[in-house]
Amino acid sequence: MASGESQQAQQNWRYCGGQIKLWREETGVSRQALADEAGYDYEYVKSMECGRRRPTLRLLQVADQMCGARGKLLVGQEFLKPDPFPARSQEYMAIEAEAITCSGTSRC
Repeated sequence: MASGESQQAQQNWRYCGGQIKLWREETGVSRQALADEAGYDYEYVKSMECGRRRPTLRLLQVADQMCGARGKLLVGQEFLKPDPFPARSQEYMAIEAEAITCSGTSRC
């Protein structure tokens, strides 16, 4: 996983990739066939299915079509949008928000 990605993003990648793999295996579509149809390398698709890489919209679209998922795989794209702030910024943003609300008061 790329540095700066949140733990939630990594879980979302694993879940969406796992769904692609489940649908693919259930319908008898090989990983190679999916990779060829999507225009990706076999190992790249494997990385997306295992959650090491963020599944692309292209892979979701092709897998949905090849596996006859009728949109069930496409809904995963909502969970693959990047976080507004990288994980390393989350703590800073929380501290900054508290500092802004406490500035000028004696309650902090």
